[in-house]
Amino acid sequence: MGEVNQEISNAIKILNLTDEQISLLDFSTGKKLYFELLDFFVSSGDRRWWWEDFKLASFDFVEYEKPFEKLHEIIPDLENKVWLMVEDDQEEYYPIYDCEPSIIGQVIGECFGFEYYVIDKKMDWLICENHHNRLIGLGQKLKDKNTNKIK
Repeated sequence: MGEVNQEISNAIKILNLTDEQISLLDFSTGKKLYFELLDFFVSSGDRRWWWEDFKLASFDFVEYEKPFEKLHEIIPDLENKVWLMVEDDQEEYYPIYDCEPSIIGQVIGECFGFEYYVIDKKMDWLICENHHNRLIGLGQKLKDKNTNKIK
């Protein structure tokens, strides 16, 4: 298990979260989904930092000291589960969690810093926080909900 995966596992225990709230996709499902998402969102194929080459036009959110603490305000729909994909270069692909969007900020807050992607299961929108603490978004639904939070 990679370091980031271990961090998230520890955060889940600390926060006493259930499998219903957040669960790591099994290896074959996660790997298949990773490459589907990669093909959908990234122009140049498999790369470490997806945000450098999104296919769709991206936009930046205003600067926040801790962007992950604002996710519950930014995510368009807190009722439907999303995918939380975390950059873990010790893994064969970036691990993906099936996750309630309302808890993502709490989970990330219990971990050391890493890049992550919150992805709508219909692939209508994506949010990424990179290693520069830059919060990046894709998708009209996300943009429409956050017009006053975009640079």
